[in-house]
Amino acid sequence: MPVFRFAPVAGAVIAPALLYALAAVPRLPGGDWRWATIEPALLLGALLMLPRAPAKALRGLFVVIVAGVLALTLADWATGLAFGRPFNLGRDSQLPGFGWNVFAHAVGPVPAAAALIAFAAVLLLLLTLLFLALGSWAQASGRDRRVLAAVLGVFIAATLVAAWLGPHKPTPVYDRLAMHVDQFQNRHAETARFEAGLRATPPRAETPLAGLAGKDVLFVFVESYGRTLFERALYADTVSARLSDFERRIGEAGFAARSGWLTSPTVGGQSWLAHGTLLSGLWIDSQPRYEALIASDRVSLNRRFRQVGWRTAAVMPAITRAWPEAAWFGYDRVYASDDLGYEGEPFNWVTMPDQYTLAALQRAELDRASGQPVMIEAALISSHAPWVPIPPLLDWATVGDGTVFDEYARAGDPPVEVWKDPDRVRAQYLEAIDYSLATLASFVAERAHDDLVLVILGDHQPAPIITGSEASRDVPIHILSTDPAVLGAIDSWQWQTGMTPGAATPVWRMDAFYERFLRAFSGDVEPLPSSAAPPLRAE
Repeated sequence: MPVFRFAPVAGAVIAPALLYALAAVPRLPGGDWRWATIEPALLLGALLMLPRAPAKALRGLFVVIVAGVLALTLADWATGLAFGRPFNLGRDSQLPGFGWNVFAHAVGPVPAAAALIAFAAVLLLLLTLLFLALGSWAQASGRDRRVLAAVLGVFIAATLVAAWLGPHKPTPVYDRLAMHVDQFQNRHAETARFEAGLRATPPRAETPLAGLAGKDVLFVFVESYGRTLFERALYADTVSARLSDFERRIGEAGFAARSGWLTSPTVGGQSWLAHGTLLSGLWIDSQPRYEALIASDRVSLNRRFRQVGWRTAAVMPAITRAWPEAAWFGYDRVYASDDLGYEGEPFNWVTMPDQYTLAALQRAELDRASGQPVMIEAALISSHAPWVPIPPLLDWATVGDGTVFDEYARAGDPPVEVWKDPDRVRAQYLEAIDYSLATLASFVAERAHDDLVLVILGDHQPAPIITGSEASRDVPIHILSTDPAVLGAIDSWQWQTGMTPGAATPVWRMDAFYERFLRAFSGDVEPLPSSAAPPLRAE
């Protein structure tokens, strides 16, 4: 008579436990816990009843499916941490590469590779264990099968009770796969709808941008500058004091400001989606939409300035590779990382500090004596994760080629140490934002000329580790000028006077800015067609 040996005993316990764990941890919202119980029960029952050859094939197929589901679940987990949403198979194909780039620059390529290899080894071990445990069910016979059938009955009863009474509602493998397959299938329909919006005629004006004639216009995206800074007690006092000082300093230099809120299409990263949204007037909330945009004939806001006499430039210190997408925006000149003359050491992922970026921008474009006004789109990245190290604000005369920053680039603990403590991460984020705002205030007060108009805004909120799970996607936006007529042109926007938008200040989706900006500074602008115009909301 067969003896129920140790290996079958282990398999009897391990297989159902692993199958239930796959459904229960981590769970997805909206899962049907009954199917989470029936699904492994059906598999284990089939392994018991089928002949050995088909049972072995079923076991292998299921482990392959589980490997895919684990990969998608881990992608959901990582995307949730970084961007506050699940991974979308149809829209996020480039996120793993983007995540690797940030992670490798933050902790170093060798530690990053070691962590990835260790993680992959653990997953492989888990899948191997599941394969071997299922083998006990697929190869059982005689008395072993009767015992395993009893175990299966106990498993079904226990998981039903646990799902009914417990706080966790497991999500079955089927639900997880179905969700991602559905997202992938919907991608093409969504892309078609978006491309129809791209073909809509953009607004036209009788006197394009006449309200800014003779002005240099600088659009500055401040990395991870979000509404959380104004509303979460951990950050609000520091940011309030900094913006009050900002307002005082620029006021002494003759500048005034108006401030509002925009809702960004992204959270935690993918800043290019925010750039594309603001400068196209279309809602660019995914990589496929971004790719469709830059392949289209849609006229960017940059190109509109260029069409009526402005020189256009981009100052992008985070661009370290070829950037073919720049052609769509319509720049006369692109200053990527290697074009800005920085000779100092990088600050982990951050290629150069914000003060150097603004100094280089001024030397390259604002101090030009051509007499042609310039429209510049610039990105400040000192407030990009991992938020260490942060330099102090230096005397502008000492900035030079950037080597003066070297001692600060080597200062403090590395990211791998700081990120062990969420409280330290949040403190570093606040310090980074404070530095970026202090640098901008100093630049406007000490370096800006009277005919400069600045549009300063956040690209997106930071990751949920900074904001918490319930934060909005809103970011602040400020328009600064010495000319009362410029600020008077946006009176109808009902933005807050000064550098701090109020809780009741209207909130627009970021794509609404395009038309409203053109309408404010041009004559007789035609509205966007309803298919392309975004809804506005107020709070």
